[in-house]
Amino acid sequence: MNNTDRMKTSLLELINNKREEMIETANREGYTSDLAVKCSQDLDVLLNEYQQILIDEKKPKRGPFQHFVPKMKMFSLQDTYSY
Repeated sequence: MNNTDRMKTSLLELINNKREEMIETANREGYTSDLAVKCSQDLDVLLNEYQQILIDEKKPKRGPFQHFVPKMKMFSLQDTYSY
């Protein structure tokens, strides 16, 4: 299991725990209580972190050389040697 998989597994556990805490708090204190709202906001942050990992995983991996290829395509031999 790589580091990203461990992070995703850990985040999913935190998300599930926070979701349970939010539901219990909302049932006990009301859905608009300060503590229920705080739990909801904390859950949003965790969900956003998890979603960002998923987005980053889908981005194409580029090595150092590939970063220069688009810049190299901007120049042509004709541009270099035109008079």
